[in-house]
Amino acid sequence: MIARPSCAALCILLTAVPAWAGFEEGRRAYDRADYPVAYREWVALAERGDPAAQFLVGFMHERGQSVPPDPAVAVTWYRRAAAHGDVHAQFRLGFLFAFGRGVERDDAQAADWYGRAAEQGNRAAQAALDQLRAEGRLAGPGGSREALLLRSAAERGAVAAQYQLALRYASGEGVPRDATEAARWYRQAAEQGLAPAQYQLALRYANGDGVTKDYDEAAKWYRRAALQGVAFAQFNLGVRYANGQGVERDPVQAYLWFSLAAQGLLGKEADTARQARDAIKSTLTPEQVTRGEEMMKTWRPTPENPGASAATPRR
Repeated sequence: MIARPSCAALCILLTAVPAWAGFEEGRRAYDRADYPVAYREWVALAERGDPAAQFLVGFMHERGQSVPPDPAVAVTWYRRAAAHGDVHAQFRLGFLFAFGRGVERDDAQAADWYGRAAEQGNRAAQAALDQLRAEGRLAGPGGSREALLLRSAAERGAVAAQYQLALRYASGEGVPRDATEAARWYRQAAEQGLAPAQYQLALRYANGDGVTKDYDEAAKWYRRAALQGVAFAQFNLGVRYANGQGVERDPVQAYLWFSLAAQGLLGKEADTARQARDAIKSTLTPEQVTRGEEMMKTWRPTPENPGASAATPRR
């Protein structure tokens, strides 16, 4: 990801754009949750062609901040920003096309926008593009020669190649479908700290896909991916703590991980995480709720490899 921008991430983004007076007023208003003022300041800049403001206006339409939530209007603004090369807008367009929000679902368009963002170094976009391929939604690589070259790089320890090769074995793209080989290469990448690979490996241990079902191993790899910020892993780790599956049952930990997942996911997935969070919260004492919320306030993702992106992959 694949993940939506959080408020914290949005604040980081706001510090990286030109400090126009109107833009800064919008930023300050957004920081204090005065969304009508932020929208008014940014839409004026957006209409004059500022791509950063166009992205933020689109984001507010997508989120329903000061305006009714409307992903179709968000797409219009994201297109304008993306046409000027705004990487965040390109990523959001990829996501909306991939899931048919505000537009008809179109995997080719999703791949196009994810690809443009990935070319600018956005690792979440690259992970999302890889996941489209893994789900069989895009044409596979160009034959077995590419797979052989990929395997050669993977065997030399290139973590990206290991992950790519695992995706291909999982989907049968350029190689025969082989769940055992997929799990083996996911493990190679996961052990090097690649968060999407850790999440995929956890799924396989949870489901017995290419490996013997092992809830302890599933919980271990969900945890490593969750600590790096993968929202789907955070949700699944919450499930494990709620049910005592592979870990000792701990409703406070479940509350923490469901809460984090609810922040990192979108749409129906976020709704599911919020429902799980609220359900577990109803079983907690006031003291436990307070402890969980304090943990939330201090929690930060901890990448295993400095500079690595912990994109949220899609199942």
